[in-house]
Amino acid sequence: MNEALYQSLIHPAAPAPVTWWPPAPGWWLMLVLAMVAGFALPWLTLRWRRLTARRRRSGQALEDIPVDLSDQQWLSEINSLLKRLLIRRGDIAPTRLFGQQWLEYLCGTYPRAQRHVLRPLAADLYRQTPELTPEQRRALLRELRRWLRHNHV
Repeated sequence: MNEALYQSLIHPAAPAPVTWWPPAPGWWLMLVLAMVAGFALPWLTLRWRRLTARRRRSGQALEDIPVDLSDQQWLSEINSLLKRLLIRRGDIAPTRLFGQQWLEYLCGTYPRAQRHVLRPLAADLYRQTPELTPEQRRALLRELRRWLRHNHV
């Protein structure tokens, strides 16, 4: 009797096969993210390469200043190099600064600036015979490399 009852029941139909189109919302999101990454990644890579090349050139320009110059000529070369780099970046106003105002600008654009190390760029440049020890020159170059790196010059 159970067999007859079982035969009289209406059996459920099998569900329709799952189609591949339209994809689920997660796949749409993945497609959009892949397209954005496909366009943004080359642009970001190019921008990063340009930035590192510019930093390398700036650091190399600092190293290219001859060390056998007198202190006043050496400081003058560094100042003019910094101002050329600022002009190349598009900052014209700071290039007109000198003395204490120039030192304030240098220290103001770099939060951990060592004022006593950068002071020769403001005060000693305009003295008749500034005297820097080799250690002061090395410290100044080290601080300027940090300043260039921080300001993306």
